Amino acid sequence: MELVRRWGGPAETEAVGAFWRWWSVAGAGLITAAVMGGVYGDIPEIIGAMVMAIHPELRWETSPGVRSRHRLCVSGGGDPRLRVLAERWRRAAPPPTEIWEFAAARQPQADLPDVEFEGAGQPVDLGLARVAVDWDDRRALAELTVFHPAFARMGTNGCRHTARLLVDWLLGEDDVQRWVGAINVSRKDPRDSQPAAAVTEFIREAATRNPEPRWTMREARTASGHRVIVCSLRPLRWVDHPLLDLHTAVRISYPRTMGDGLPDGKALMGLLHLEQELESALGPRGLLVSSETSNGLRVLHHYSDSEDQNGRDSFDRFAGSRSNVQVAHTYDPGWARVRKFI
Repeated sequence: MELVRRWGGPAETEAVGAFWRWWSVAGAGLITAAVMGGVYGDIPEIIGAMVMAIHPELRWETSPGVRSRHRLCVSGGGDPRLRVLAERWRRAAPPPTEIWEFAAARQPQADLPDVEFEGAGQPVDLGLARVAVDWDDRRALAELTVFHPAFARMGTNGCRHTARLLVDWLLGEDDVQRWVGAINVSRKDPRDSQPAAAVTEFIREAATRNPEPRWTMREARTASGHRVIVCSLRPLRWVDHPLLDLHTAVRISYPRTMGDGLPDGKALMGLLHLEQELESALGPRGLLVSSETSNGLRVLHHYSDSEDQNGRDSFDRFAGSRSNVQVAHTYDPGWARVRKFI
């Protein structure tokens, strides 16, 4: 069985608990007074230290809220491993109040035309940016090419940082993960570009056209010529299930195969029966996202919460009682193991 390696653990759990204890006792009142009065003192350093105790690469910020007056956000900057920790932080939070709500990823900003930040030693007005969108309908992902006049005086890294900041501001970190496959930069205004703010409406329409993942099936062949049947949910969006960070490959062998290596009718019914038994054993703890069937073997790709020992034990018990089933667990936030199916 493959070892599970993950970032979360007792130290991170304790750091999350310490943050919310501080918040409940004193923090909420202190930061509310600071935001309202504009005098922050050492509050940013205190919050920064407590967030970094969860993980040193996490960042935090405040912004106007949607249902509350203010929002406190802890962000992993788009890193799936950090997104798990930020989500655990958010889920441990107290209920939102009239004053504070909480988020585990940066949210879109409505005031993009008014946003400026320092780049190449001088202000950069993000409202001057233009973006070309290349949409891949099969993958339900956009490739964005970002242009800004200030790119002419920036290095490559500065251009990329500015472009990523712009897209995060437009869409919010989670929708960048859902709908953007690549972010390119250009020092010339690309053909078919549009004002950056128009990208928000484009992605909103794309989301409407792709409301829920659907099961799809496709066929391929192995190097040895065997047929492979791949069934997968599309689009595959790990960010919709940020705590499902444990990949479990369930390998089921079937002895009765046709000449092309695929299961005959009896073997297929046996596979379906096993899948139903596994689904019943897991309940809501696991999510099946894809399967591969070829040459006497079906591999089911499941995701579950690495913090849920009961979920992992359910897989192990299922395999332990069946000679033709093996399982392997791998810590996989971001679902890299099934990226080839996207």
